[in-house]
Formats: sequence, C-alpha cells, structure tokens
Amino acid sequence: MCVNKFVELLNKELKEGLGCTEIASIGLACAKASELIDGEVEKLDLVIDIGLFKNAHGVTIPNTDKYGIKLAASLGAILKNSQKELTLFQDIDRKIINKAENLIIKEKVNVDVKYINKFYIDVKVYGKDEWAEVLVIDSYQNIVKIIKDDKVIFYKQEKAKEEIIDITKVTINEIIEEIEKIPIEELDFIREAIEMNLSLAEKGINKKLDRGVAFGLNSLMEKGVIKDDLINKVCLYTTAASDARMAGLGSSTMTLMGSGNKGIQAIVPVAMTGKFKNVEEEKIIRGVAISCLITIYIRQWVSIVSPLCGTSLAAIGASAGITYILGGPIKNIEGSIKNMCGGVTGIICDEVKEGCSLKIRTNTENALMSAYLSMEDIVSITKDNIIEDRVEDIIKSLSLTSLLRARKNQ
Repeated sequence: MCVNKFVELLNKELKEGLGCTEIASIGLACAKASELIDGEVEKLDLVIDIGLFKNAHGVTIPNTDKYGIKLAASLGAILKNSQKELTLFQDIDRKIINKAENLIIKEKVNVDVKYINKFYIDVKVYGKDEWAEVLVIDSYQNIVKIIKDDKVIFYKQEKAKEEIIDITKVTINEIIEEIEKIPIEELDFIREAIEMNLSLAEKGINKKLDRGVAFGLNSLMEKGVIKDDLINKVCLYTTAASDARMAGLGSSTMTLMGSGNKGIQAIVPVAMTGKFKNVEEEKIIRGVAISCLITIYIRQWVSIVSPLCGTSLAAIGASAGITYILGGPIKNIEGSIKNMCGGVTGIICDEVKEGCSLKIRTNTENALMSAYLSMEDIVSITKDNIIEDRVEDIIKSLSLTSLLRARKNQ
C-alpha cells in the first residue's frame, strides 16, 4: 500500500463528533429525512439494529442532560441540520427540547428493533400530507437510500472493492515504515485530533461529569491513595476525556471509525505519554498515527458489531503507539501488541454507557504496562491463550469472536 493511501485512510476515519456516536447517527438520519418535509413533523417511525439499540439507549444526549433513543430521533427530526453531520446536537436549545419531547408525549415517536448482525437505521418521518424515508447501513453515516412519497430520490449501490482502503493486506512493520516516510506536514490533521481530544480531557478533570471516574481518580491522587505518576496521570486524562464525552458535554471529540471513545483511547494515552516524557512533537504525531492505523487494522478484521469492547481494541493500537514514542523498535512494538492481546481481549461490550470510562481507565493502564514491559523484553509467548508468532495472525484470530456471534444470530 502506498504512503498516500495511509494518509487518505486516516483522513477518512478521523472525524469530528459530538457526544455518543450512536445517538448522533440516529439523530442525523432523522434530520436528513425531516429536511424533505416542508411543514412540521407529525410522526416518526424508527427501526434500528439490536447492537445500535444496546449502545444508544442509555447515554446522555449533548446539551440536554437527558437520554433516550426516542428523544435523539425526535431532536434530529426537529433540528433538520444534517449538514452538521455527527455534531448536529450542537444546535439544541430549550425550545428544541420542548418540541422534541412534545412529539414523544403525544406518542408520535415509535422505535422498533431489528435482530440483525449489522449496523442498521431505517427512519420514516411524516408531515401533514407527505413523508420521507432514510436508510443507513453498515456505518454511522452511510446513507444508501432516500425515499420521498414513494419515489426513490437517492440510491447508493454497494461500494466497489477498489474504493475500500483495505489495510489488512499489510504488516504492522509496513505500517510503521510507511508512517515514518510521510512528510510531517501531511499529518497536520493528526495534530488537530490531539489538540481536540486533550482539550476535552482538560474539561473533564476537575468536574464530576458522568459517573465522575476521572474526578475520583484526581481526588485519590490528591489524597495520596494512588501515586501522582505517569501511568496514573495518563489514565486520568484519558478517562476525563471519556467522562466529558459520555456526559454530553457540548464539546467535540475526534472520533476514530465513527467512535468517540475509540478516538479518545487511540489518541490521548499516546499524546499524554509523549508530553510527560518530553518527546518531540513530530514523534508524538507519528505515534498517534501508528496507534490509529493499528486500531483501524484490528477493526477491519474484527466486525463493527463484535462483542469485544471497542476501546480495548483501540488500546492495543495505543500501546503500539506508546512503544513507538518511547523509542522501541519493531520487535518491541509487536511485543506490546502481544502483551495487550494476551491481557485485555476478553473484555466485552455490555453496552455503550456512562460507565465506559472505567473500562477506558483499565485499558489505558494495560496499554502503558504492556508497552513498558515490552521495552524490558517481557512479552507474552505463543503458548499463552491466543498468542501466535506473528502479530498479524493474533489480530486475525480476534475476528473469530465476530464469526461466532454472527452464527449465533443467524
């Protein structure tokens, strides 16, 4: 794969978002359908897949202090601002909330669940004498069909294989070699990603947001219960960013593959470790790029609806990125991946929720320890669990969990 493809892939998968991506994607689909209705929205019918339901029903909607799939859908339909994409909830005010809640009170918002093993949103919005339908499949913003009053006005065929940037055909070593060749000015958008997610973390450290995990960690450090050292500081910042995001704080996150928590997990631990170790900025930027690309690599093998915790997979990328900025050669970078796969890959996603920051704290500590242990040449060996000789084979083995789930749901 040529260098330009790596930059293109990173640009494609790193996008600004606000709040939980799952509820934003529901709001976005409803906003898109509602824009085709000239008058007031009178009714809304929504069908989503079971995985999306699991991950969206219990998280706070930005700028509301409220939660709920019906409310997210109703807000999107009232807002009619699909041009904002995953940051559409920035435009919420009390008047918008009241109108959205009024639709729900009148029982005009219906939600049904489809038991399928892929991302799915089908929303139909009704006006007085008109209706519009939007279908989203496979990913958060992938609108494949739009219908207005029985007429198909947009239809998107399945992407040609050559349009999909498949990173699974390369090795981890090749990813690192190619990232080091890229002129640093071409990775300037990575600097923006770092700044955005660290800014979010700063806002979450001293406030008791969400479940207050970061607030509690900070308090424990001040009391001397846990040490104020690199590992706990990096855990604090990463957890604070997640707390701020999941609490619906009105600040943007740089998402990775559509997920804010993956973006936080892949970016913040690498960047903060680099800052605490006084690593030069260029090295940090390349380390974050490596973390994000390895996370994408893993996620392309492991289905988006896998039962594995997505932030645990992103933490594997983060550990590799941390090892890189610590000066580790490919042997140690691969060793950190082996340590992570031997340690955290059993963590499952029970649902996207306000307590996700607890998992992120655990994942961050494991990412740091796996990196530092690998730098000491302490690495999981082939007889341990799913560990194989080649890291690419280990990552490929993770995909088996998705296959098992797919069979179960058939």
